[in-house]
Amino acid sequence: MSRYDNLINGQWTAADSYSSNTNPSDLSDVIGEYAQGNAADVHAAIAAAAAAFPAWSTSGIQ
Repeated sequence: MSRYDNLINGQWTAADSYSSNTNPSDLSDVIGEYAQGNAADVHAAIAAAAAAFPAWSTSGIQ
């Protein structure tokens, strides 16, 4: 089974806990485990997005 971390500021960030994602048509089929971010992860992601916004907002649509 694969484990998926959060991508925050270009870095894959491990979590303290993970949640299983199951196939809704076959509950015995676990797709993977996904990181459950905490408050510090949220703050880091918001800070990264805010820092990236000035350059991103002046780029073209492509």
